[in-house]
Amino acid sequence: MAERDDNEPFEESDESSEAEFWPNYAPVPVQFHSFLEEGPFAKCTLCDETLLEDGTQYLIHKAFHREEVIFEYAMCLPCRAKMQGELSVESIEAINAYMEQYEIEDRTGPMMEAHGTDVSKWLSHCLVTGAPIAEAEEYHYYAFCDGPDLVFNGLPIALAGNADEELNELLSQKTRDRLDGFVDEQFGLPPELRKPIKGSPVFI
Repeated sequence: MAERDDNEPFEESDESSEAEFWPNYAPVPVQFHSFLEEGPFAKCTLCDETLLEDGTQYLIHKAFHREEVIFEYAMCLPCRAKMQGELSVESIEAINAYMEQYEIEDRTGPMMEAHGTDVSKWLSHCLVTGAPIAEAEEYHYYAFCDGPDLVFNGLPIALAGNADEELNELLSQKTRDRLDGFVDEQFGLPPELRKPIKGSPVFI
């Protein structure tokens, strides 16, 4: 995927403006590889459509208990739209309003300038609480991808488990029931691992 016209002249700049010319994408890093597939997600977890062709946009969600991956999926945008259609409008509006206060898209420029495409830096702290992810017992990674590339568009982000629980409180009972069903249908997690995962509103 191209971010600038290669025919445009490239003007040298000082270090302070160098980030303007960095691409806002990079090959999907190991942090967002599939634990089960031992490499990049090749297909949508829900519909099995191929994901790795340029122009195919999708979301990745990985959840961890300490350092163990307990939940992961890649969801193409058509499946995301279908899932959203099954959730309550009130829940979607509440989550969107909550997340708007963190101005996710506005963090792209400063993060690119400070860290470039070093994904580990983007994921080092919880977006909501600012706490180090290394200290969290449960945490989630989220990314937006296009074919073989991860796109830096506010995402990727990390959320600690306590922040995810706060988001869950905004959901209606209808939405919680649907998300609980999604987890059961797709993953069949044991009871001790369901609490930090079920109801996670990542695809809203």
